[in-house]
Amino acid sequence: MPDKLLSSGTLPDLGLPHRSELFASAEVPPYELISTAFVLLFDSSSRLLLRYADLPARGGWDLPGGHVEPGETPREAAVRELHEETGWPLDESALAVLGWNRIQLLGAKPEGFRYPHPIGYLTYFTARLTEPGRPTTPEADSECSSAAWLAVAAVRSHCASRRWLPLVAAAEGPA
Repeated sequence: MPDKLLSSGTLPDLGLPHRSELFASAEVPPYELISTAFVLLFDSSSRLLLRYADLPARGGWDLPGGHVEPGETPREAAVRELHEETGWPLDESALAVLGWNRIQLLGAKPEGFRYPHPIGYLTYFTARLTEPGRPTTPEADSECSSAAWLAVAAVRSHCASRRWLPLVAAAEGPA
């Protein structure tokens, strides 16, 4: 699929002048610019596996995912984070690139900025199970308190403000 712009604007939680663009794409952005990886895992009933956390910044229902660790590929990070935050094991070969969020700082990087480049990417992968998703629980030391398979209507309701929500429709394919 060619890159398709789904949304653009700014992220209220970033606090720096920037531009954010969400794309549906089958291509992975430059690895060295990817900071985080997320998974949209659907079961055979088209339910999406989400994690729940009581966190100030990323609290509530959200996609499993997080930072790419040094020496780790974005696919490895996506699978690791999925397992840590939901307890669900998945082989990286099951992942397909679904899209990415490009964030570009507008102006000089502030002192202490944790990322080396003024442009960074959050990458989104998707996978589909051939069976219904069974109940699952985050790892004991996870920041997440629960995980659940939610119907797309419930995802839209619980996650209405999440920047990745347009990717759900992209994953579902043409209507």
